[in-house]
Amino acid sequence: MWRTSLTAATGKRIALAVALSLVAIAAAPVVMGPAYAQLQPRLGPFTIFIVEVLYALFIDFPLAALYVALATLWAGPPRNAARSALAFTATFFVLILLVIAAAPLNDLLAYWALADTFPAAVAAAQEALGPVTYAVLIFQFIVFDLTLCAAGGLVGFALTGRTLTTAPGC
Repeated sequence: MWRTSLTAATGKRIALAVALSLVAIAAAPVVMGPAYAQLQPRLGPFTIFIVEVLYALFIDFPLAALYVALATLWAGPPRNAARSALAFTATFFVLILLVIAAAPLNDLLAYWALADTFPAAVAAAQEALGPVTYAVLIFQFIVFDLTLCAAGGLVGFALTGRTLTTAPGC
């Protein structure tokens, strides 16, 4: 029989992940909206990939590092810093998808979902590249972003002054 209990540390990690995600989602239009608007006429179908890679480098990576550092200091060290960062990233992605899905319901959510620029970039990429190439590039971006965020978790953990341990013989 499965017994689930939410420890105080887990509750703190969840609260921190949701709070940081919501701050990043609310701030995204300030950075990404203008980037999409300015780059779409110049880069066409590759706009989505360029903007998302820049966003991963300058927002997702530092955000994952910040999450793990703050979670380590507030809730204690994670068993695995990279996995902790990936759990944060998954939370972040789910909240982004929920905001995109709920965008038609509210002007603020539509603003946060970049409803005025993001769909045009997706449509341009799908039309110009075709569904298979588009899907492969999106898959590659997701793998890149997740790898980057896992590395961010390791950096965040290291910034707290904690040491990483390795298994004997590694």
